[in-house]
Formats: sequence, C-alpha cells, structure tokens
Amino acid sequence: MRKPTPSPVRALLGTIVAIGAVVAGAPPVAHADAPTMSVEVGVQSWADPGDHVVVRATVEADELFDGSVEVVSRTGAVVISDVQVAGGTSKTVMLVAPTGYDSLELDVRLYDGDELVVRRSVTLKPAEQVEIVGVLPALRTRAGELPETINLIGDTGKAVFDELTSEHLSLGAASLDVYDTIAATTADLRSLTDAQRSSLLAWVNRGGRLLLDDSGDLSALPTEWQPGRAGYALAGRGEVRLVDGAASQQSWAGIIQPSGSATSEYGEQFFGGEVFGAVEEDLARRAGIELPSLLPLMVPLLVYWALASIGVYVLLRVMRRLTLAWVAIPVLAAITAAGVLVYGNEWRATGKPAVSTFVEGYPGGSEAIASVLLFSRDGGTSTMTFPAGWQSDSEVASQFGLPVSAIAPTVVPRGDSSTLRVRLDAGQVTTANLTGPSTASPLAVTASLRDGDVVGEVRNEGAIPLRDVAVFGPGGADFIGDLQPGQTAEYSFDADPLPVGFSLADRVWRSAADPRAGDDDLVEFGIWSNAASTRVLYPSGMVRAAAWTDLLPAPVGADVTSVTVVNTLTHIEAATGPLPEGVARWSVVRSPFTRFGNGLDDQVYRYLLPPGALGPLVVETPAELDRVEFWSGSGWVRVDVEGRVAAVPPAALRDGVVLMRIPNDGMFFGFDQVPNIKGATA
Repeated sequence: MRKPTPSPVRALLGTIVAIGAVVAGAPPVAHADAPTMSVEVGVQSWADPGDHVVVRATVEADELFDGSVEVVSRTGAVVISDVQVAGGTSKTVMLVAPTGYDSLELDVRLYDGDELVVRRSVTLKPAEQVEIVGVLPALRTRAGELPETINLIGDTGKAVFDELTSEHLSLGAASLDVYDTIAATTADLRSLTDAQRSSLLAWVNRGGRLLLDDSGDLSALPTEWQPGRAGYALAGRGEVRLVDGAASQQSWAGIIQPSGSATSEYGEQFFGGEVFGAVEEDLARRAGIELPSLLPLMVPLLVYWALASIGVYVLLRVMRRLTLAWVAIPVLAAITAAGVLVYGNEWRATGKPAVSTFVEGYPGGSEAIASVLLFSRDGGTSTMTFPAGWQSDSEVASQFGLPVSAIAPTVVPRGDSSTLRVRLDAGQVTTANLTGPSTASPLAVTASLRDGDVVGEVRNEGAIPLRDVAVFGPGGADFIGDLQPGQTAEYSFDADPLPVGFSLADRVWRSAADPRAGDDDLVEFGIWSNAASTRVLYPSGMVRAAAWTDLLPAPVGADVTSVTVVNTLTHIEAATGPLPEGVARWSVVRSPFTRFGNGLDDQVYRYLLPPGALGPLVVETPAELDRVEFWSGSGWVRVDVEGRVAAVPPAALRDGVVLMRIPNDGMFFGFDQVPNIKGATA
C-alpha cells in the first residue's frame, strides 16, 4: 500500500541509520553439510518504498539444524525468528520487515548460534505503476489459477497477483502493507479469526481496497462498512466494493483500478507541513534523560591541568621534593577521574523508559504506532514485550555517545507476543518504532456540511478524561479542549480546502517541549510528526478528531511513562442534491513527479464520490489547462477546459469513481494545486 513520502529531515535520518545499521557481517563459513536458504520477499519482488514486506525464508538441512533467521532492513530494523529443521527436510519462516523510503534493500541471514551460515541480499522493485493484488483462499479456489499480471485500464500500468494465506494474515496488519487491493468472498471473511479480521480491517482503514466477489453474509464487516445499494462503501481511508462474481470469472481488468502514488493525497508529508519535532527528543525529555553538562566535566579537568602542570611543580620545587611528582600527579589524576565517574554515574542513574503512542481507531478496533525509548544504566540487554501482532516499524535509532550501528533494535515476533530487545553499553539510550493492534479509540465524531461549513460533534465514549481535543478537516481545525467521559462538544470550520502543505497541528496545540508549556501539558509533536511519515493525517473528504491522555496503559509489559494521542476519522456527509465541494475523496494515482517517476508520464487523478452521489459533475482546475481527459470505460475522452472548468461526461462516473488524466504536454501543476470535483450547480 502506498505511503506518504517522508520529510527531507526524516529521509536524512533514515539515510544515517541505513549507513550505521546494516553492517556487513563476517563471511559465511562454508561446510559440506551446511544448511541452505532460499528467500522470497514481497510479491514477485515488488513493493512500495516504506512498506512492510513479508520475507519467506526456506531453510533446508541434511542434519538437524537449530538456528535463527535474521532480516536486516536499511531502516535500522532487525527482525529475528528461531528456526528448527529436521535432517533431510525443509522449514519456511515468515518475517515482517519495514523497507526504507530511500532503499528497498534487505539482508536475510541464517545463523547457527553466532556463526553466520548463509547471507542473502535482496533488492525489491519499486511498484510505482504496479498494483499488488492479494486473493484470499476461498476466492482463489473459486477462481482457479491466478494470472501473473494483467494490464490496467487506460494504460496506467499493470497488476500482479498473490494468494494470501491465513498464516500471512496472522502476522498482523503490517504484513498487508504491500497490497493495494485484496479480493475475497464473504466466506473468506467469515473464516477469519478475530486477529486476522482485525488485520484486514486495519489495512482497509489505512486506504486498502477490499473487493468482495459476492454479497452473501456481510456480518464480518462493521455495519458502517457494509456496501449498500450503491455497491460500495467508504471504509476509513479505504473502500469495500461488491464485484458481482467478476473476480471468480477472472474479469480482473474490469475491477482492478490504479491506486494512489506515494504522494497520493493531502501531501503534508511531502512538503514537510506537519514536521514539528523529533519523537526521540520528546521521549528523552519525558524519561528524564539528558546529555550531561560539559561544565561539571570541564571544571575538574581544568583544575587538574592547572594543578598538575603548575601547582604541583611550584609546590614541590619550593619544598625541594620534585621526585614526589611521581606520586602526587597520579593521585591527583585518580581524584579527578573519581569525580568525573561519580558525576557520570549520577547521570546514568536517572531516567525511566518512555513510550509515545499514536492510536487510530476504526469501527470495532484500532491500530497503533508506538515509539519507545530504552536505556541501560550499567549495560546489558534491555527488553520490552508487546502483544501478539506487533511488528517492527520504520526505525530511527538514536543514542548518546556511540555509533548507531552498535545498538540496532531487534524485534522477535512469536505467536503470543513480540519482544523488542537491544544490547546497550552503560549509559546508552536508543529509540525504536513498532506498530500493531490496540484497543478501540474512545473518540466518536460526526461531520456534515451546513452553509459552507463542516460541522459536527465529537464525543468521549471512554471511561477516562481526554485532553486537548481538536478536530481537523479540509478548511482548518477547531480546538475543543478537554472532554470528560460521556461529554459531547460541537465544532465547526470552513469547508474550503486549504492549500496542500498547510500545517494544522501547531495552530491548535502547544507542545509540552515548549518553554512556555505547563507541567500538565501533554501534547508531543514528535509522535504526531512521526505518524505523518506513514499516515495521511488530513485525508480529503474526511475529518480527524484527536485527543491526548496519559491515563491509557502503554502497549508494553513494562513500567514506563506513557503519552497517547487517540484518533478517529469520519467522512463528511452531504445532503441530497448537487455534490458540494470538499466531500469527494481524491488521490493522485499516476504522476511523473514521484520518486521513481520519469517525468514523461501523464498525471492521473482518481475521485471517489460518496455512495448515492449523482451527476452532472464538473472539475475546477487551479491552473490554466487547454484540455483534460476522462476515462469512459472504453477509452479516454477529451474535454476542453473553459474558464478553468471541465464538464465531466456522464459515462465517466462509473460506480462512484471518476478518473481524470492531464496529458503530459508541459501544462502541469504541483501537488499544492488539486483539481476540485463538485456538482455542476453546487
């Protein structure tokens, strides 16, 4: 699944980590009876930069082998799984690892104890114009052999296919990142366990497109996400569609559409609009860990220099006992060193592990990103235990004093839990990101249009008070304040979309790191900015409600300080009549300006209208264009632009979707200028 492009600062941090974290190990030691390992990564080696990918490592051994498989990402993440292979057999292990935004390289290593046996380096292909489609087992059986590839409509690329197993779904929502579309039957949905269903729903909420081959029993889906008469339903940032047997009949070309590119929607990450701080700094501040001041270190060193070079010499010369310098100077050095040691030990003795968590809810569940800080006073291995389904996320490991490569965090996922562990020297500090399932968000929010404004209510449905509640939408943000359990508040802001890259969080919140902040301020811009690198915080046609608390337990089995920002998204409801501005969702599905773009392709937008929305429609272009083109189902139809307005042909509105193409003739405009679709008389 496509993710937002990170800010330049985060990309630089990722590059620094990449240089330090992936260190070439000793060459494998060759033995005649050594086990062998083959590796498959991604889907036919395709993936989008920043996605998590599933690594399938198959180990074959002639004799009993008891070792481990380690996956090292250029992001600094290390994921490990134990592997036991009986003699004369093979064993496949599946691991989930994050890829970097600037690198699609992974190292997969097989160890026998501490001995490196096999090493495989894998470079994935960027799926910039490739749709990756997963097919669940019941549909795979009904449809028969899956095609390797198909061409997408309108010369927008191709699609590749992969059969999704229940084992894959059990790895957690992160394991589905690579898929743009998942096709299934309603029987597939009913066969999923609660954890597997949670993974699928979290993937849909983040923007996945779920295609159902039949309209049988939809009870496995949240009521709000069940398609109605329109044949599709908006589901978080994703959608659920009924395809009426087209998948089982292998009519894939008619139902697979291009999805968003890496800078597909609001684009605040691309322009750095929501980057206010570093989560590592917030964690260190809250944990009570800081760099030691140089002054207490410099004073005893300067005194030692003065005494050793001048004072001792003058004193002993006056006493005519210069030979005592052999004793006096070492004693003075020992006293100075002891003072420095005492001060350093006092600094290392303070602090407490800290966690910052970003929770995004959806009907019946939620998904979280946790940034954690670990440190060691005396050195050794520090660990944190997470629930099952948690996986390593894009890591930015930082520490005080030693190279990053010395403390790459390691995640060990197992069936009932995931363990984060890292080897630290005395006084070292490191941070790591993980992602996984969480408890449902206590925030509920509604949104509708009234007289050109987005209005609605936000309600605290939890059992704890929520702090600094705010609602964000197309025209800005509205600060609510605190909400007690059961309390409801109203909000309102303009419905006219702001320019892309317009920051919002700093307009309603003040960071706890601000010198003007009070002791009870909770807002941490670091975790908000961190989430902005993997989430579209302000998606089109939707509002986001967010609130802060330090009363929710952290997702780790450890005594930590914890701050959580809980989030809920909802769509803006429109009254019957012409489609108003700001209600339809949009994404850039093809562009020549992406990281792997060639500068020659056309720019294609995909508009998704609310179920029940009807024409006639127009598109308003923010720049002078001579013409645009709309997909009619059989070809691109040219429409002249008059007064920056193009009429959408009736045939271009297909199942709530409009595809518009701007031919590459030099008349492009950037991501901060989005053509707006609305009713012809709205």
